Amino acid sequence: MPAPDAAEYLSAQAIADMTSVHVATVWEWAKQPGFPAPYRLSAKATRWKRREFEDWLETKRAPR
Repeated sequence: MPAPDAAEYLSAQAIADMTSVHVATVWEWAKQPGFPAPYRLSAKATRWKRREFEDWLETKRAPR
């Protein structure tokens, strides 16, 4: 199986940087229903799929 493309995944730090929040906030979001589930790539690497995160972010930006 080929290694995942790093550009397809985001770390908690990358998400925090994109949204201007603290990394701890990303982990709090991860506990909430509706936030994309993280993927454990290795013992020390947990990532979110970029597309899933971007889709979630769009739902937060959409007018209500």
